[in-house]
Amino acid sequence: MANTPAEIYFNLPLGVCASKDHVFLFYLHHQKEKDTFQVDSSRDGINFKRHHNSAQIRNKQKRKIKLKYCRDFRISLLEDKYFLTHKYQTRSQTDIYGALSQDLIRWNHIGKINGISETAILVPNYRYENMHVMYFGDKSIHIAFSQNLDQWEVGETVLQSKTDFFGDLNLQIGTSFITDEGILLFYFTRQTGPDFQKYSINACVFDKNSPTKLIRLYDKQIWESDETWSKKNIYPLGLVDIHGHLISYWSIDNNQVGMIMHPVIKKWTPQHKFFSAYLLQKLRHNPIIKPIVDHFWESKATFNPAAFHEDGKVHLVYRAIGDKDVSVLGYASSQDGINIDYRSSQPIYVPRKQFESSTPYQHSSPYSTFASGGGCYGGCEDPRITKIGDKLFMTYVAYNGWHHPRIALSSIKVQDFLDHKWNWENPVLISPPGVVDKNACIFPEKINGKYVILHRIFPNILIDFVDSLDFDGQNFLNGQYQICPRPEFWDSRKIGAGAPPIKTDAGWLVIYQAVGDQDPSRYKIGAMILDEKDPCKVLHRSNKPILEPLDWYENVGHKSGVAYPCGAVILKDKLMVYYGGADTVVCAASAPVKEFLNHLTTYETAEMSPIIKPVIIN
Repeated sequence: MANTPAEIYFNLPLGVCASKDHVFLFYLHHQKEKDTFQVDSSRDGINFKRHHNSAQIRNKQKRKIKLKYCRDFRISLLEDKYFLTHKYQTRSQTDIYGALSQDLIRWNHIGKINGISETAILVPNYRYENMHVMYFGDKSIHIAFSQNLDQWEVGETVLQSKTDFFGDLNLQIGTSFITDEGILLFYFTRQTGPDFQKYSINACVFDKNSPTKLIRLYDKQIWESDETWSKKNIYPLGLVDIHGHLISYWSIDNNQVGMIMHPVIKKWTPQHKFFSAYLLQKLRHNPIIKPIVDHFWESKATFNPAAFHEDGKVHLVYRAIGDKDVSVLGYASSQDGINIDYRSSQPIYVPRKQFESSTPYQHSSPYSTFASGGGCYGGCEDPRITKIGDKLFMTYVAYNGWHHPRIALSSIKVQDFLDHKWNWENPVLISPPGVVDKNACIFPEKINGKYVILHRIFPNILIDFVDSLDFDGQNFLNGQYQICPRPEFWDSRKIGAGAPPIKTDAGWLVIYQAVGDQDPSRYKIGAMILDEKDPCKVLHRSNKPILEPLDWYENVGHKSGVAYPCGAVILKDKLMVYYGGADTVVCAASAPVKEFLNHLTTYETAEMSPIIKPVIIN
């Protein structure tokens, strides 16, 4: 169909649903003496005829309600009945009511749904722990639960609205279906600006066994409006699945209905998963660290954690962004590597040098090409920590808000760190000026008498061998060897080292992050094994991601579709990987080490070639 909806004339459109191979349109018909509630039907979803002369909605006292206040019908099948939610919108307030019907014509109110005032839809013929489930929202998408359809308990936000350069992106419930994969939810996205409005239709899937858990978020839009929509008063009525097609219906100028036919719905309900056999298992209580609103320095985001194990604890040093939009580093620790036992109330590392935003508010504009994770004014970003001897060496991205992000290095004695004496050595830049260089981490021991450092200049992981870690600010990494993206694989666009390498019987285990051309907006996690004596040889590399950003905490936040590792440790027989989700929270995942390595070492790969000249990208 064309991008502009085909038009059908009505009075005030209210909503749409599909049942028994028919599409039903509900609308309010204006007459001189009274308004009537009409229902028309169609076999193909395009050509409609009068289904019934008049329908009705009655309240609990069996009295007809005032139809002129009704808006936003959403209807779901509930065994042998239909369940309707609709707005009752007066000048002073908006309420949501639920109603039941056996024939789509005679509706009886169950009552007002307390705590909800936005468009809502019941998941059809589905219960979770003996409770009905409803998704609702006109800005963000939320969830609610009920045992009797009368009293509802409002739960958490499951999809967050966003704001970008062009304005607010508000999400409104469309419809839902139960599929083999999970609860398939379609929703409308509306973006408005000073002189335009833009709609799109999107889809996501929630876990049937945990309906707050987002397991798939489709980055590709099902449909998007064009510029002609800015000139009309257009509003979504709903979506239906009829004869294997998805059709959206739209109110035009409050007296017409438009329809657009979209791709076959089966394209949006994949029957297979693209996971490797050794997928990391995410912790059930993820995220393990969230922003604290009352802490000004970490009120907006806490993510991308370095990790190391010492003195019987896992220590996490994470990037934090607060009210001033400057990245600093926070600290937390865990006895078991899973549950946080201690968390510092103050940052343990803050910008001190001009190259890392020591005066963050002096520049004129907060918007920079190189800003990441919401930190407009730069700071200390994405730490990695390696223990060598009695010292901890920390690499991180130093960004002053306007120049290219560069790699900085600082250190602290292990005992001072354990005693919470945050007397870090003065940082020094170790990557060249004029180049975006990130994702640096240091091997925990010398190899052939040299310290080995991984770092990333787009799109490759680079390897440098250095005699000393005492950089003077004049000598820089130059990229002696490289590991490249693979054109035909999931990591085809860019790759970067995640956690510092871990020594295993198979070789050096490197957890890394990557983006592929086939899925360019999502950061996924992979693994590789480097030769123990010659880390310029890649012995094994995962042909599929070991973790993908499919859960809500990897999609609801500053940047959707991000799983970004910065730390990993081995605790007894388990590999623990710590990563940032959606540039907003700290998450963790684990796998049995032996099983993980057995799977990973089944993949062979060719060794890399040396770089003739230093890698410099202007």
